[in-house]
Amino acid sequence: MKSIHTVKVLMKRELISSLYGPGIYIAIFISFLSSSFILKNYLDSIREDNISISSDPLNYPLFISVIVISFYLAILSAISISRERDQGTLEVLFYGPVSCPSYVLAKYFKDLLLYLVVVGFLFVYFWGVSALTNLGLSYGLVQAAFLSIFSVSCAITFGLFISSFTNRVRSSILYLVGIFLAFLAVQLSHTILLGMPEENMPSALIYLGNTLSIISKGVEWVSPFSYLSRGMDAISLGNPWLYTMNIIYCVIYSAILLVLSTLVLERKGVRG
Repeated sequence: MKSIHTVKVLMKRELISSLYGPGIYIAIFISFLSSSFILKNYLDSIREDNISISSDPLNYPLFISVIVISFYLAILSAISISRERDQGTLEVLFYGPVSCPSYVLAKYFKDLLLYLVVVGFLFVYFWGVSALTNLGLSYGLVQAAFLSIFSVSCAITFGLFISSFTNRVRSSILYLVGIFLAFLAVQLSHTILLGMPEENMPSALIYLGNTLSIISKGVEWVSPFSYLSRGMDAISLGNPWLYTMNIIYCVIYSAILLVLSTLVLERKGVRG
């Protein structure tokens, strides 16, 4: 019971601080701006061709919004532990009734609750878009919004894992951005090589393509953004089995990284 109370106190303190800060609202604004750009292109295509391209026209703009918010929350999580270790406040906290599991869980639930607040803004935004453009709020959009909670959970725990073994805020950000760029580079390189005719490729490129294919499959399980992408594909295909399994994978992924973050924090200590 004491651990639950500790989690609540820490979570409430940081959640209020995040809600009163400008960061989350700037991220929401950027996500809406990105979605609006996608929506404009979609509406222009409808005007030119006079046809609707998708049965769930708002799903892709929502996907873009969630990616932007996920990246922000991943950075927020990545600096959360390292910042307090760097400032010395982590050591002070652990003199009280704060354990590593309760501390990590408080960080996790704070960011997850912060995203639930964002979901409210997302629904208001897309309701307004629907009213202005006559693009319907489909059941697929509700599915995508529900799925996003679990995929964002993956991004948050990935950030916490990075933060658990870094001592400086700058290091946390560099590690996180560097890893995400490496994921992106692998997937882009693999896609480019797949589009090249194999008969015209030198043997070195064929070997590289086979290697990247294996690495890309690993990245699909490690990168938190892949879970959102696979879930959106399941919605597009109308496959409830794939949709449900993707949510289960997200829960397992988040649980594993929470455990790893706790173990690393316990092993590394509050001073690093």
